[in-house]
Amino acid sequence: MFTRKASLYFGLAAVVLILGLLLQDWQLAAMVLPLASLFFLANFWGLPEKIELVINHQITPTDSFGDENVSVQITVSNRTGDQLGNVEVNEHLPVEAKLESGASRVLTRLGGGEKIELVLEFPSPIRGHYWVGPLVARVQDPFGFYLVEKRSEVEVLSIMPRPEPIRGAMLRPRHLGPWPGTIPARTLGPGTEFYSMRDYVSGDDPKRVNWKTSAKHARLIVNEMEAERVTDVMIVLDTDVSFYETAEAELFERGVRAAASMASLLLRQGNRVGMILQGEERGVVSPRFGKRHERNILFLLAAAKPGRALLSTSYVVTLLARLLLPAKAQLVIISPLLDTGIVGGVRQLASSGYSILVLSPSPRAPTTFESEQEEIAYRMLMLERSNMLLALEKICTVTQWPASVPLSTVLSEVRPPRPMIRV
Repeated sequence: MFTRKASLYFGLAAVVLILGLLLQDWQLAAMVLPLASLFFLANFWGLPEKIELVINHQITPTDSFGDENVSVQITVSNRTGDQLGNVEVNEHLPVEAKLESGASRVLTRLGGGEKIELVLEFPSPIRGHYWVGPLVARVQDPFGFYLVEKRSEVEVLSIMPRPEPIRGAMLRPRHLGPWPGTIPARTLGPGTEFYSMRDYVSGDDPKRVNWKTSAKHARLIVNEMEAERVTDVMIVLDTDVSFYETAEAELFERGVRAAASMASLLLRQGNRVGMILQGEERGVVSPRFGKRHERNILFLLAAAKPGRALLSTSYVVTLLARLLLPAKAQLVIISPLLDTGIVGGVRQLASSGYSILVLSPSPRAPTTFESEQEEIAYRMLMLERSNMLLALEKICTVTQWPASVPLSTVLSEVRPPRPMIRV
């Protein structure tokens, strides 16, 4: 295709020729000849008739937790038999990528059948999705009139939140699935916790014989275990932290880490887990099993950004929970508790039989306030949050997460408000 330079020269030649003909000034019209000779020479000594470029860029790794450098390997091959003397290779990188080695734009030449390999390396940016590319290879003639361009597809670099190693919270949902897991089911079955004893029956596993009790009663007695099952869990991350201002980034990132850690733990335990991202940016991952599903949840959390929700959190959670979860399943809501309407939504879900755990990251108190009005506003906000916590504690399990306490410690102290009821 023509370059901008060629278009300008062609337009200039056309204007000069037309003026020369209109004015019948043949000397003016003859000035077109030098411009025409440039185009002739560009065709004679310019690009080969057929140019075939093969380009590729590979990102390593494409998914990361942000603790390793990112490498972009670039390959540009000349499948043409002729030499290409003016080749520009340009890789478009996100502004957050600060190159430590390599150059994103290179001018080179390629002989027939040759290829060039480049490696770019930069530290991993912060959590988020980043677009790498397109990789663009351009070939121009020596006069800059003709251009052949090849582009690659844009690829996504995902920096996901790393799940923390945590112990499980004591969940007691009313709904349990038929698969073995870690949640006590209050019925007989395979498990690790003692449930009762009974007389030995032919076919029982000898390992279950309680020898001490058998000797006391002069007959064989076996231990029976409490069945442990899995459940359906929906994790809701409320991203509205806009009122906390200076503490916004830290408070929000704690919520994201908590959501990632809870999802990873519950999936490892065999539960079916889903995720709702509620805020200015919304997203939903339907409940499923497995390690690959964990990647889908972390991919969603990588894109999470703080912001005020356009739709009420209580409305979104109530609607999606009833659409995606079976009745009486488990909900885990991670929220700084800014939306007062969330209490009404939790009350509706609890009355429908859902088991609910609310985990609320506690904001750090500012060391200083810029004005007395700011201090009053902060104290009023904390008072309103305390009232919401008291209202929620009457409905479901609520736990606060202070910034100085590890998440594993907070979750290990979670206790259900009442015993599980089998339905």
